[in-house]
This record gives sequence, C-alpha cells and structure tokens, in this order.
Amino acid sequence: MKLSLDLKATLTQSLTPQQILYLKMLQYTSIQFEQFIQSELEQNPMLEDAGNPDDAFDFEEESEQVVSPKTEEYDEYDENYSENSITPDPYYAHDDDRQVKSDFNEDNDPFDMYSMIWQDTSEMARSSNDAYSEDDEPGFQIKAVTSLEEDLAEQLNLIKLNEEEKILGIHIIGNIDSDGYLRRPLDEIIDEVNSYIAETNFNIQHKEYLKRQADKEKEEKNPAKNYSLSEESQKLLENANKLKGDDFAFDKIDKSFMNFNINQYELKILMPVNPETAEKVLAIIQSLDPPGIASRNVQECLLAQCKSFMDPTPAQLLATRIINEGYEPFIKKHYQVLIRRLGVSEQEIKDAIEVIKRLNPKPGGGDSPSELNTIIPDFVVHRDEDTDELIISMNDSRMPNLKLSKAYEHLQREAELNNYNKETKNWIRGKREDAKFLIQAIKQRKSTMIKVMTAITMRQKDFFYIGKNGLKPLIYKDIAEETGIDISTVCRIVNGKYVQTDFGTYELKFFFSESLIADDGQDVSTIIIKDKVKELINNEPKDKPYSDEIISKMLKEHGFNVARRTVAKYREQLKIPVARLRIEL
Repeated sequence: MKLSLDLKATLTQSLTPQQILYLKMLQYTSIQFEQFIQSELEQNPMLEDAGNPDDAFDFEEESEQVVSPKTEEYDEYDENYSENSITPDPYYAHDDDRQVKSDFNEDNDPFDMYSMIWQDTSEMARSSNDAYSEDDEPGFQIKAVTSLEEDLAEQLNLIKLNEEEKILGIHIIGNIDSDGYLRRPLDEIIDEVNSYIAETNFNIQHKEYLKRQADKEKEEKNPAKNYSLSEESQKLLENANKLKGDDFAFDKIDKSFMNFNINQYELKILMPVNPETAEKVLAIIQSLDPPGIASRNVQECLLAQCKSFMDPTPAQLLATRIINEGYEPFIKKHYQVLIRRLGVSEQEIKDAIEVIKRLNPKPGGGDSPSELNTIIPDFVVHRDEDTDELIISMNDSRMPNLKLSKAYEHLQREAELNNYNKETKNWIRGKREDAKFLIQAIKQRKSTMIKVMTAITMRQKDFFYIGKNGLKPLIYKDIAEETGIDISTVCRIVNGKYVQTDFGTYELKFFFSESLIADDGQDVSTIIIKDKVKELINNEPKDKPYSDEIISKMLKEHGFNVARRTVAKYREQLKIPVARLRIEL
C-alpha cells in the first residue's frame, strides 16, 4: 500500500436555499400558496399586505439617501450595505427633542424588533377599530359544522347507560373511520378502555386518600373534639329519651347507629368492561343515526340499514334476507343461485336488489365534510365573446399583495440611534433580503405558471372550443420544449393544479395523454378512446355485458385499433369491473 495526495477538479451543481424555496412555491396549489404567504407575513416584519395593487411599494424604485453614521460600528455595517441607509425622521433631528433611548444594547436580540413592530401595529389596529360605528354590519359568520364524532356522542348521551358503558361508547366512536366503519379490533378497544378505567380508579383513590389525610390533620388540630360527644353517643341519648315516653314503640327508634361503622368514604369505583358489554354498546352505536355506522364490514353495514326499515315492504324484507343469507352469491352476482336458495322469482330478486342499491355503503359520508371538498382553480381560461380569442388568467385574487414594510425605515433609525450590535443589524438586513427575494419569487412564479398554462392552451386549443372531442395527445416533454422550461419544473406546475374552462374544471394532468394511431393515420388521444370504452359499456345490454374482446372489436369498427389487453387496462383505469360483475337482471 502507498499513501499519496491527489488534486482533482470536479464540476458539481447545487441548489441554493432560495432556489429550493422557489421550486417548493411552484409545487404549491393555490390554497397552499395562500397559506405560505400568510405564514411569511407573520414571520417576516419586513413584509406587509398592500391591500390594493396600486399601493404596492416597489423596492427597486425606492429613493434611498445615505446618512453619515454616528458610530464606528454602524459605519462598517453601512459600507457593506449602504443602500439601506435612509434619512432619519425629523423627530430625531435635535438632541433636546429626542426620546429617551430604548434599552437596546449589546445584548439585544431580534425578538425585540418584533415587539416594537407588534406594538405599532396593535395601536394602528385599535385606532382603525374605533373608526367603525355600531351600525356597521358584522362580518360573515362561519357556519359551525358538527363532526360525525360529535353528533354520535350527543346521541349516545341521550341513551341511559352506566358510566363504564359511556366511556366504552366514547372510545368506540373515537375509533370510527371517516367513512363510518370500525376497523380497529374490538378487543384492542376493550384493553384501552380498561387501562383508562384503571388509571381513573387510581386517581380517585389517590384523591380520596389525600382528602382523608387532610381531614385527619384537622381533627388532630381541634382540641374541642376531645370533649364532644360522638355521633354514636348522640343517637343512644336520643333513643333513651324516647324510652321514657308512654307511647313507646320500638319501630320509632332510630337504628342508624347500628350501621354507623360502615365506611363513610364510599367511593365510586369503575368496573372493567368485558367483550359482552362491548358488543352490547357497539350494537347501540350501530343503531344511531346514520344507520350502519360503526360497522366492521360492508355486510354488517347494509344489514344494519335494512333492520332500520319502518314497516318494511316485501322487497325490503327480501333484501334483508339476501344480505343475511346470500351475501356471497349476491356480491358475485350469481342471481340464479339466490333464486334457488331463497325460493323467490327473478322479479322479486330484482326488486330487492333495487332496495339494496339505495343503501349507503359509506355511512360516514366519505373522507371529509362536503364543505371542505371545493376545488379552487389556479387558472381560468374562457373565450372572449367579441374576438372569440382565448383569455388566460391566473386566479390569484385571494393572494395577499406583498410589499416591503415601512417598518424597515423605523428599524434603520433605531439601529443608527441606539447603536445596535452587529448581529442585530445583520438580522434586519437578512429579513429585508428575504422579503425582497420573496416578492421577486412570487412574480417569477406567476410568470412561469402563466407560460406553462399558455403552452397547454395552445396545444389543446380545440378542447377549449369544442370540448373533450378536441383533445390531442400531449406529453410533458412537448411543453418543456415549447417553453424552454425543464421538464421537472413542468411536472411541479402541473401536479395538483386546476383550470376552470367553459366545459368545467379540470386538473392540468387531464390535458396530458399518450397517443394512438387511428386507421386514418392520425394521432388520437387515449382520453378519447377511454371515453369511447365508457360509452360502449354504458350502452351495453345489462343482462349480457360486453367482454373486453367484444369491446376491442367494436373499437376497431370505429377506427381505433386497440388490443384486448389495452381495453382491459383502460377499463381498470376507469374503475369499471369485468363483464361478469356488470350483469343486471
């Protein structure tokens, strides 16, 4: 072995923190970007919301005037960054009129900057609030949305249960998924509840022990207790007086003293729960509204809903039998097996299946409340009525309009007059640089996104005029080459973004698809072929649905040369089951 020193030159590329932040900004959706801007407004005192675009402060045109520094330390700071020096406020022009200097010294820190700015802004907020009269209309009220868990807990409280059953019920409700199913094993919930009960009992006993100790100490400190009669002696005296009367009766004697030794500190101790209690409470929860809630599988969910029918019809009774006795052949659509097993006619089975179709397989309502599922488009593309041209705009009306805060000038004056240390001055300068970069990055983000959306619109121009039939094959590489933007940046912009059109709101991914050569030699978007497959399946005979092989032959008749395996792939992407599971009576 031999040790040696080598000198080698390499070329590497690394991203700066600003570049990484800019790439993240491109990936944000409109809601995420709005939250990001609000967060930056809260964290950086050099930023403020202009409110009106006309009032925005352009830092590039800011008139700056150099002031001769008054300290040696500020001189060094000013040489490094002289553009930040501005004319001090006239209020500080004369030493006699100057306010008492703040307590900032060599130990000051950036948090003091925030406290100063917060004080100024709070005073402005109070003055602005005073400007409103009592006759002003109140702001919009946000509708209170009761969650499924809260609704079930309120219903459970109306049912007469003991303390242990209520605790168990709350734990079961807390483990219900958003779609309404209880997928956690019941024995795990029982163990969790029993652990909670054991901990609660311990806390009760410990609290009672401390109370007894306190009572005992009070009794020991009271000397009158040594000369007072006990409650037992008082009862004996009362009974002795009753014996003197002529109308003596034994049943009138207070015999409570006989049981006086019973523990006067009786505690309410919770008992552990068992599987039988858990099944009982679970059945109660499943009977709450909506029916089928807290079910452990689809069969249990549908059966609970069938049992909730009031005055069930024959079709509803048969639907209950199908789910209870013939669930396996039902999900496999083996209707002839059901007819033989249940001894009913085909029409009766058909009526019962219509009842089952109206049941809700997701009693919880889905992943989130409907109020939270609204899509806010990032772009808007519409046709101009006069020129028939496509108008492309970015939906940024909700975004705060950032500008550099005037607080920077105030902090500069404070830094000059109060001789801030170098660390604080660098912090002020760093926050200003971050604010300047963010404002520029927002402008660059908007420009880049508009450029990509424009390229997509021009490539899919026919879609914005005639709809889905005008879609053409398009891949990310085509947009990257047309705009001169890296393909990874195009992917960041397209992912999770939506555009509002005259034909509806679509995700940008919708406009990208592979191509397929038709019989006439033209490239056709696979989206058009998928729509054709969906159309053929929707129009197929319900008692004898088309197989993938038949659909492939029918597509060839329309000029699309698509293999059977490709049809199967498109059908799976459309989440359409195989022909056997599409059979209807």
